[in-house]
Amino acid sequence: MAALLLRMLLVVGVAPLASSASTDLTALLALKDAVSHDPDSVLAAWSSASTNYCFWRGVSCHPNSSAVAAIDLPDASLSGALPASLPPRLPPPPPPLPRLVLHGNNFSGPVPAAFLASPTLRSLDLSYNRLSGPLPPSCRTHSLTHLRLAANVITAQIPADLAQCRSLRLLDLSSNLLEGSIPSSFAGLAALRALDLSRNSLTDRIPPQLSACRDLAVLVLTNITTSPGEQPEFNAFVGGLPPQLLDIPALQILWAPKANLNGRLPSYRNGSCSLRALNLAQNYIACSLPPWLRDCPNLAYLDLSSNKFEGPMPVGFRMGCMKYLNVAQNSLSGHLLPAVETDSKCSSRLIIDDTVMHYYERLVSGAMVLSPSAALSRDAINVVIHDFSNNSFSGPLPSIALHLGGNFSYGLLLNSNMFNSTLSSGFFGFCKGASGVTVNLSDNQLTGGLDTLSSCPVLWTFDAGYNKINGLISLGVANLHFLRSLILRGNNLTGEIPGVFGDLSALEVLDLSRNYLTGRIPSSLAHASQLQALMLDHNMLSGGIPPSFSELAQLAVLDISFNNLSGDIPRLRHSTDCGSFVGNPLLHPCLGPNGSLSTPDSTNGAQQDGEMSRSRSVMVIIVAAATAMVSFLLVVLIFVVCERRKSAKIANLRAKMLVTFGDAPPELTYDNLVQATSNFSIQNLIGSGGFGSTYKAELAPGFLVAVKRLAMGRFQGLQQFDAEIRTLGRIRHRNLVTLMGYHIGESDTFLIYNYLSGGNLETFINGMGSRKVSWTEVQNIAEDVAEALAFLHCSCTPRIIHRDIKPSNILLDEELNAYLSDFGLARLMEVTQTHATTDVAGTFGYVAPEYATTRRVSDKADVYSFGVVLLELMSGKRSLDPSFSQFTDGFTIVGWGRMLAQEGNTIEFFSPGLWDVAPMDKLTEMLRVALSCTSESLADRPSMRQVAEKLKQLRNEQ
Repeated sequence: MAALLLRMLLVVGVAPLASSASTDLTALLALKDAVSHDPDSVLAAWSSASTNYCFWRGVSCHPNSSAVAAIDLPDASLSGALPASLPPRLPPPPPPLPRLVLHGNNFSGPVPAAFLASPTLRSLDLSYNRLSGPLPPSCRTHSLTHLRLAANVITAQIPADLAQCRSLRLLDLSSNLLEGSIPSSFAGLAALRALDLSRNSLTDRIPPQLSACRDLAVLVLTNITTSPGEQPEFNAFVGGLPPQLLDIPALQILWAPKANLNGRLPSYRNGSCSLRALNLAQNYIACSLPPWLRDCPNLAYLDLSSNKFEGPMPVGFRMGCMKYLNVAQNSLSGHLLPAVETDSKCSSRLIIDDTVMHYYERLVSGAMVLSPSAALSRDAINVVIHDFSNNSFSGPLPSIALHLGGNFSYGLLLNSNMFNSTLSSGFFGFCKGASGVTVNLSDNQLTGGLDTLSSCPVLWTFDAGYNKINGLISLGVANLHFLRSLILRGNNLTGEIPGVFGDLSALEVLDLSRNYLTGRIPSSLAHASQLQALMLDHNMLSGGIPPSFSELAQLAVLDISFNNLSGDIPRLRHSTDCGSFVGNPLLHPCLGPNGSLSTPDSTNGAQQDGEMSRSRSVMVIIVAAATAMVSFLLVVLIFVVCERRKSAKIANLRAKMLVTFGDAPPELTYDNLVQATSNFSIQNLIGSGGFGSTYKAELAPGFLVAVKRLAMGRFQGLQQFDAEIRTLGRIRHRNLVTLMGYHIGESDTFLIYNYLSGGNLETFINGMGSRKVSWTEVQNIAEDVAEALAFLHCSCTPRIIHRDIKPSNILLDEELNAYLSDFGLARLMEVTQTHATTDVAGTFGYVAPEYATTRRVSDKADVYSFGVVLLELMSGKRSLDPSFSQFTDGFTIVGWGRMLAQEGNTIEFFSPGLWDVAPMDKLTEMLRVALSCTSESLADRPSMRQVAEKLKQLRNEQ
């Protein structure tokens, strides 16, 4: 019955609906009868009692007849399977069916060849269904202009004969499971305006023959700006971007971030430039920025971040007309001074093509919303971002004049460069015309004072931390009425903290730490009612902490450690760690997370507080005991219920399919796994982690596997999960654990790996104090893990960021060869839309500081975690070793290693057994590598490829 659904639809639309009104009515009613599931009653009005079917929902008729011209049933939750063939055609001439829209339903099965053979169909939209299998091998229609098949489960390769649909203007195959290469035959699609192949598993080189499509305006090869639950990006091409593509005269949008592209961009291009949006971020392109970029008058979005570009910005590049300009994380240098522009007006050519407009708004808006830099101006609708961070720009700060009309907020990121000038009022020229401004100048070499801050009254956030700014904090900050965040940590500021900060009603973050400020903390700061974080640590402040701070309802972070403060700690509305008050010898003791209100002179009050405290303690004990008893009973009840349910589910799951990769032995079946683990009994448990529990299973004598039962329960995003796991199953490297197969059930999902008998690195490190460890063992383990990570970051297709590097995820065989496990699981868990999507992946003590605070995923976060593991491997201590309790709270092995290195006392760092047998120079060099990996600055951390090469060099040195 379900198969009749589209059969009847095509009888109505493609067969001759003009034959008679009664034929149309009968066909439409038959279509309704064929629908097996219509939960929203979309077809409720389709009734023989109402013969005017042209007014039925989803039906459109030709203007001059009652013949059905289009059927639009999007997002209707209709179910069915598409027919394998079309019904016989009735006598001609059939009326055209311009549009057939069924996107957002639950249709399944393959895409029928009949759809690509219709002589009348012009626009076909079957996107966002559950269509599967390969595409039809050929296309035999010359009427089809728009073909949308996005977000299905279409597999295999893109058939080269699809190019026979020579009238195609839009082809969208994104978010499927397509593999192989882009057919070079697409050069025959002369009318093509938009081609979207993103979020598949395409490989090989991008065919330069695409440049023959001279009307091509939109080319989307990859797209990583995914929203939660969307298909991730797995396309990973070989080689560089064909320069011929950039010569297409009509090209307005070229979108290929994280596409595994290398090589160079052409220095010159032929003809005029129509580009509006160019996104080549997160690739491996190594060259200077091409000067022809300045000749693209409509270019409003340019993202070349995280590549290997070098040299200066092109002379005459019109930054002031760019809505989004991101060249961060490159090796650009020189002065960042735009050339004098004789014409201050920006091009206002509108996008007149609806297809181009749709893609521009969707791609650019999505990228802007998800951009970490755009989040700095979170309240603005029209955001302009210029990001030059993490390069090697030097000299004076640039003077950027914006020529953008309308109401906009502006974000300028110049942090982590080598600018060495002073702040001037000319620098803040971009404030004119903006409704709000965010500036980041941190990690440079700026000098001088802050007097010119008041020249930008629309300043929202200003970060100039870790520079050489000196002098007093200007009272002119009182004019910054919109200021939300001011970060000046790590400078040479002197004098007192101005009390006018209390007049800033919007102020949320004030960080003046690590300066040379003196005097008292002004009590007027309590008037800044929105203040959430106040960092004044590592100064020379004196006097008491204002008691009025207890009135700050939003204050969540207060750090006044390492000053000369005295007196009481006021009780705050939010818990504050006692470590925030250390380093003040005259300050009264911190008695708890909320501080203390008690004073030495109030004896009676202290006695009353003591009695009340004892009463509260008794009450707490009673409540805790009752809670524990109730919790115990609930646990017992839940355990009994879960055990019964598990027995029932196990019986149902036995019939489920087990998917394997490669030549799996016959013993690897679902039933054998369940039996070998005794229904995942605790007796077979060999490890637990954030992603789930791992069990040992012996399927046959000598044939052992490890089964990781994922902690995810029921989940959404089956298509995304399948796509992710298929990719992981293809990955092979001598230092990666091999994924042999997987199973997805309603109540159980698990992965099957090869079993390694040597345990994990955590056990190895814990035992270093009781056994002799050779330098060769340590060096080999370190090199194995580095090689595995370098492969994931640089050579794997697609590239993978692990996000949970720790010793328990590094397994060993009997010969102490190391294998990295759990790679790809962080992303795998995200696509299931479980609780994992809201948490920071990783383990405390190993997570890079910038990832823990911003959740910005990068390969440098893995480098940091590897550095922590390397420190543990050399010292025999854990990242949060109990021996560090003698230092300040939160002290880790990273701080310990850096402290000993600065003191020149590295011998104390290494495990005694290792120091006795290993070459001192190699140990010291390995420590230097580990400390560089754990640098707070991302720019200072090496890549994993560089780390692997350095460790290999240590092994080869005599």
